[in-house]
Amino acid sequence: MKNIKIIGILLLGIILGSSNLCAQQNQGDASTPALSNLTEDQKQLLEQRRTLLRENRESIKATLTEKQLAIMQNQELKREERHQALLATFTQTQLEIMDNNRTRARELRDEFRNTITSEQRQEIRTRMRVNNNSDTGNELQEMRREQRRNSIKNGGGSKKGPGNGNN
Repeated sequence: MKNIKIIGILLLGIILGSSNLCAQQNQGDASTPALSNLTEDQKQLLEQRRTLLRENRESIKATLTEKQLAIMQNQELKREERHQALLATFTQTQLEIMDNNRTRARELRDEFRNTITSEQRQEIRTRMRVNNNSDTGNELQEMRREQRRNSIKNGGGSKKGPGNGNN
């Protein structure tokens, strides 16, 4: 009788473990079709944009003063209030860096938009609607927000950043 219980528990554990593994693999497969209909040049443009956004964040962070860092870490302010307070303290040089970063990002975005076909555009829109309406998409967004809050509370986290734009 004891052996049957042990075997049953082991089988249950194997089944649950393999279903969890399959769920994780399916998650990765769901993101692959997002890029499957893009050409290599389009994929390269997207990667350039991600890299540019990451570099832009790092370049502006490198110029922040202690006062500006304190504003960014102030959790008592709402996001918009923090943004306004930070902009009010920017120097002319920092504003020029921000403007240059924004212009370069816009140019890359427009270049990508000019390369996609109407079918690709429709597929992207459909995928975005599905992601925005699904619980999974909202959960991922909320998880990212929570990670950012924790990162700020714990002293800024890694210097890599989230890597997916400025959300």
